[in-house]
Amino acid sequence: MIEKQYPNLKETVLTETLNNGLKVVLIPKADYHKTFAVMTTPFGALDTRFQMNDELPIDIPAGTAHFLEHKLFEKEHSDAFTRFGELGADANAFTNAYQTSYLFSTTQNLKQALEHLLDFVQQPYFSDKTIAKEQGIIGQEIQMYEDDSNWAVYMGLLQLMYPNAPLAEDIAGTKASIAKITPALLYNIHRAFYQPKQMTIQLVGRFDPKTILAIIQENQNKKHFDDVAVQRFEAPITPPNKQVAFKKFDVSRPKIALGIRLPENNLTGQEATKFMLVADILADMLFGEQTDWYQNLYNKGIIDTEFETSFDLLRSYQFVSFFSETTEYDKLADAIAQQIANYRTVLAGKMSDFESLRRATLGEGIQRLNSLESIALRGDDVLFGTNLFDKIMLLQELTYNDILDSAEKIYQNAQLQRFVLQK
Repeated sequence: MIEKQYPNLKETVLTETLNNGLKVVLIPKADYHKTFAVMTTPFGALDTRFQMNDELPIDIPAGTAHFLEHKLFEKEHSDAFTRFGELGADANAFTNAYQTSYLFSTTQNLKQALEHLLDFVQQPYFSDKTIAKEQGIIGQEIQMYEDDSNWAVYMGLLQLMYPNAPLAEDIAGTKASIAKITPALLYNIHRAFYQPKQMTIQLVGRFDPKTILAIIQENQNKKHFDDVAVQRFEAPITPPNKQVAFKKFDVSRPKIALGIRLPENNLTGQEATKFMLVADILADMLFGEQTDWYQNLYNKGIIDTEFETSFDLLRSYQFVSFFSETTEYDKLADAIAQQIANYRTVLAGKMSDFESLRRATLGEGIQRLNSLESIALRGDDVLFGTNLFDKIMLLQELTYNDILDSAEKIYQNAQLQRFVLQK
């Protein structure tokens, strides 16, 4: 096993890639009683087309990654959740734009729970009957999302910034898109993206690394997997066709989302993670609660405590977003635009503000080291290959000049787009 030490954090990460390509990441924590395990494939809602070997390309309807996540738990004569419950383990799963993960936590029966995780993820069962049943269930879930104003304003902004792009599709898809899902499609996706060399299994908690690795190796040696060459086809990202959009919705007060779409990125690894950390601190320096800008708008009743901003870097997508609930959305949009126009002046001489925010962010990161789940899921492992420990180390090294340099990349010539939900 390859061992990577983080002396300042007193942490060790052990990594081994098995002969079949499965990557195993082990983070032993002897002082804990619980173990958290997560198995992940870098397949998510952004994947819309792929090809296996020399076969014909396959189109993926919106919502398929999320649908497959649900269906893997259901087997011909059993349910994977039930078995986890019998073992005293808590299980869950999630799908986002770029990954699907299956996880459990337990203080008992670790060997059996680990083997069960490997087996139910790697041994699929799909049928016309079970897919038809799930289409009805997820159809109801889609309706719930459509009725949620917070989700509606978020998706409205994405559709405004990235028209017709996969990012602007609901992760659950639409009733029309999931109706196209078949057993053959799910088996093909599983064959391509759930083969061992596409996947990572990570354990954090109380265990003996050699014992855990032996359990995983023995489990994998019993199975046969096709070695499939997979090619992804990235959907094109087209320019936005308008700057402002409104939608009628049942809201007590208008909800507004504003966004700045940045050029497609070519950042990878720790460089990408560092840029995301800097962008978050930069947003706090310009728009955070401690700023005069925020307090002025708050005192005037233009914003309240629900105002928030964020930065996202998801494969080729890179954008800043702002969300608020206010009747004064024109004034808010003008205020954000003005702050962006003056970003150099606002940031000038604010080294002490930067240091305060950097230390606060660093403290939050160190606090997360108390959570096994945070260690396993709060890194950028799938996107950029950086874990939570790497992020903390990068935070320690950030400088005020990093802030100034990133401000030029993000806010120079920024074009603000606006989406509003209102009665």
